[in-house]
Amino acid sequence: MKKLLAKFRISNALDKESAPDSQREKIEAPSEARDFAQRAVALDRALRVPPSVSPTDATLHNSIMRAVRASAKPSETVPTGASNKIWLAMTSGAFAAVCVWLLVRPSAPILPSRADESSQTLAAAQNVLDMSAEVSRSMPAAVVGPLSNELASVDHDIRNTTQFVLATLP
Repeated sequence: MKKLLAKFRISNALDKESAPDSQREKIEAPSEARDFAQRAVALDRALRVPPSVSPTDATLHNSIMRAVRASAKPSETVPTGASNKIWLAMTSGAFAAVCVWLLVRPSAPILPSRADESSQTLAAAQNVLDMSAEVSRSMPAAVVGPLSNELASVDHDIRNTTQFVLATLP
């Protein structure tokens, strides 16, 4: 930690261009601080000099621009007329196969054949309606019961707190 703090002080002193005497002594002494100061000065000099700009090659520029223009053109992978005809023929064939299958398959009777089945269906429907009425009568008590108990507990706690607060007042 001490080395880090010393490096920070040296860096600040180099930024100000005028280091205090105590800092100069640390920098001039052969140590890690001196090496750090030398590297910091070299880095500062390197960063102050602007980088040299190398001229770009004209052929490189032309090849890049050619590639950009080529990518901007629409791709020529548009389906041809033959592939459109094949797609249309396949779709039409599948549709015709489904139509033939619907016409050939045996159809199921729409209405039940016996009166017994309809009476059993009505009895089952009546049982469902009776059960739903019973559930609607018993569910509110089962759902609201725990909530009403919780409300009574909260009310009891509020009353006790009120009595405690009033008892502590002078």
